[in-house]
Amino acid sequence: MDIRWGFMLTALSVASLIPTSTSDTTTTEETSTSTPDVVPGRVNDLTTTVTTSASIGLSWTASSSDVPFNQYVILTSRGDDCELAVYIVCPPNDAIYANAQCHTITAGPPATYDECHGNMTLDVTGLDSNTDYVVTVAAADNFTVGEKSTIRDKTAIGIPAEPTNIRGTVQNQSAILVEWDVPSHNAGPMWYNVTVLREIDRMPGNFMWDGYYYVEGQNSSSLEVTDLLSSWRYIFIITASTKAGTSNEAISKPVRTLPSAPGEVQNIRVKYDHSQYLAVRLTWECPLEKMRNGRITSYTVSYSGNISMTLTAGSFYPEDPCTSPHTVYLPVIPDGKYVVQIWANAEFQGNKSAMIFVADRDKMSFNLPPFTNTTASTSDSHNLVIASATCGSVIAILFVAIIALYLTRSRGFTSEGQQYLVG
Repeated sequence: MDIRWGFMLTALSVASLIPTSTSDTTTTEETSTSTPDVVPGRVNDLTTTVTTSASIGLSWTASSSDVPFNQYVILTSRGDDCELAVYIVCPPNDAIYANAQCHTITAGPPATYDECHGNMTLDVTGLDSNTDYVVTVAAADNFTVGEKSTIRDKTAIGIPAEPTNIRGTVQNQSAILVEWDVPSHNAGPMWYNVTVLREIDRMPGNFMWDGYYYVEGQNSSSLEVTDLLSSWRYIFIITASTKAGTSNEAISKPVRTLPSAPGEVQNIRVKYDHSQYLAVRLTWECPLEKMRNGRITSYTVSYSGNISMTLTAGSFYPEDPCTSPHTVYLPVIPDGKYVVQIWANAEFQGNKSAMIFVADRDKMSFNLPPFTNTTASTSDSHNLVIASATCGSVIAILFVAIIALYLTRSRGFTSEGQQYLVG
């Protein structure tokens, strides 16, 4: 059967179908049994069949009134708002009527004469989940809407939409406030799943799972994530869930916590280099990766004993990659006792690591020229220059140390003056 739009019912007549009360009664039908002989009678046995998160199934039987009708009008309302109007045409009339007060106007499937005057069914679709609706059904003719029958039902809990506008605000060195906009529709008793991802290393790269949080409540919209690494990047993935299922994921942009003082440098060692008389080779490694706490740009080495000085080692931009140990040469006098402190410099001065060592003359090589030759060879001079990053002060200290050694150890020369012996 062809369906044609018409406008033969007035808006006032259709509006009279909309219920004025939304009590909590699950099924309500008009109690009056009188049927005016000028309008179609009330439908019988209006009830719901299968209700889903997006639809309400209806069934009813035709009125026993003798007043003829040629269509059914089904209005679905939420609160005081008419959401949907469905018109079902019954032969011989094939007109469908529009109601300007409803947000959506839908033509229902045409029905046969026997269906219209017997048992009818209809699924009202396109509804929101977990929502109370009032559905009104009435028979109508071309000019008059009949007595209404009303039923109330609630759609099932559905799968929520994902949260939106995920954002993170740094609170301090170990905490980030995560916020989001809640889904516009409450699909049912809801909770949020917040997954924390941490960058695998300090340099830009992939992220790995670092934690999970459960946040109860549809209207919850924030969570403070604590116990994070300082100066480290994090990403947050948020989903909304009901017992019906889980939404799509919403993902934040990377957020970095604030820096703090770097941790202690690791594995400080002193090695005697036989080619470097009056110098030792000092090596160390970066603080542990998760304790760098900032962009390390240099290190400070401070040591004291017979010779005392402070020097800056390294210049890294934007930060030390920490791929290999660091080395400096320190001037020493044999048998001298030294206290060495090393710390990393980032946005803040790092924590100090210290060690004590004695310049053991038994482990040091004495390859000095004879006392009568007061000028070191070219290779010896080069070795002295590379003893430290602060060349000028180191060279001066080394010459003082050499003179002191010659004065205190002159008894160690042979009569030929060709060999320096250790006393």
